[in-house]
Amino acid sequence: MRRVVIFRHGILINRFLMKRLEWLFRSRGYKVHNRSYPTTRKTIKEHAVDLFDELRAVQEFEEQTGGPYELYVVTHSLGGLVFRYALTHFPVPTIRRAVQLVPPNQGSTTARWFNNLPLPIYRWIAGKSGAQLAEAPPGIFEKCGVPDNVEIGIVAGVNGIKLLLPIPLPKPHDGIVTLDETRLGDFPVKELPFNHTPILWRRRTFEEAAYFLENGEFR
Repeated sequence: MRRVVIFRHGILINRFLMKRLEWLFRSRGYKVHNRSYPTTRKTIKEHAVDLFDELRAVQEFEEQTGGPYELYVVTHSLGGLVFRYALTHFPVPTIRRAVQLVPPNQGSTTARWFNNLPLPIYRWIAGKSGAQLAEAPPGIFEKCGVPDNVEIGIVAGVNGIKLLLPIPLPKPHDGIVTLDETRLGDFPVKELPFNHTPILWRRRTFEEAAYFLENGEFR
């Protein structure tokens, strides 16, 4: 059985920050699709269309290759919202399981704080999808929908170190997203003591994500 995993990174970063995860999944026998996308230049819906197109292309290639295979998805931050929107609005191929790393499923206190600054610096930097992240819930977070045809595991960072000190983040949090903001319905949440972006580089993150993809539960 071929195991194929598609990555979607978060806002203002690129695929290279997920390279360690990519290498670890490849060492586990997964075929990995890890590409950069222009996170700030499109809306979440537009990014979801692109993900849908990629999933269909991967499905077509794997079916032409022959033999059984399964599709998985691993997302980081904004990528989790893109994934949710794609699954609830488009006829995507069957996804066996998915893991969301530190997703702002219920909103982003951090984005709203930056968006409310007197100068429009956040809006210049974060672009279209960043503006959506700064919406007050339910907003885009509800519009993304809750997938009901795939098992999803959520990994939340809870190290309590607030790098952007003025932002009033209730504990526990990963410095950017709070634990409560990651939650989505009844999907299980695994708490790890890492920050929002460094969580991508920790082997324990990979171990928990891979275990969930293979077993439908965290360790």
